[in-house]
Amino acid sequence: MILSERRVILVRRVMLWAALVGLFVSTYLLIVYVTGGPIVCGAVRGCEIVRASTWATSFGVPRPLLGVVFYTAIIALLVWRAVYPHTRARFAYHLSMLAVAVGFIESSFLTFVQWLDIKAFCIWCLTSAAMATILFIVAWWDRKDPLEDTTALRELTFQFWSLAAAVVAGGIAILFLTVPLTDGERPRLEPPNIGPSV
Repeated sequence: MILSERRVILVRRVMLWAALVGLFVSTYLLIVYVTGGPIVCGAVRGCEIVRASTWATSFGVPRPLLGVVFYTAIIALLVWRAVYPHTRARFAYHLSMLAVAVGFIESSFLTFVQWLDIKAFCIWCLTSAAMATILFIVAWWDRKDPLEDTTALRELTFQFWSLAAAVVAGGIAILFLTVPLTDGERPRLEPPNIGPSV
């Protein structure tokens, strides 16, 4: 296997995992946007402010749905290029480059909106923006030429197991994040109240 083919395999694997992380984030946000459930936000604490802003939707469509479509499209293009390595390979490459560019521009724009207009940050939105940035940067090391058939088959196997692992791990994580563990209120981790030592 030549060096450039190894590089392309690494690039496409990084793209696949970045897209899977982005898909998880977007799916989680879409669920809490649609259900109105609380967003687990961590230390940043701006998720609810971002969700309440006018920027949370675009023409009535929740922005996380756009993220789900974007990351699903990237994954589908990567799988297509492994299943049909010789069928319109250059077209699929150019479509991938266009998609990652649009995703990067949209994510960068929304990050600046959080900073300049909303004045609050959502850790999930920042994670999605980081994944879109990784996709944009790494995609420049991809190539238009198709992979050899044996390499493409090996990549398809890797993609299958990656998708299976992501579905299991992502499903468990989304259940953990969206299903309350108590009678409707999330448990709070607080240090035990220990009286003064005698």
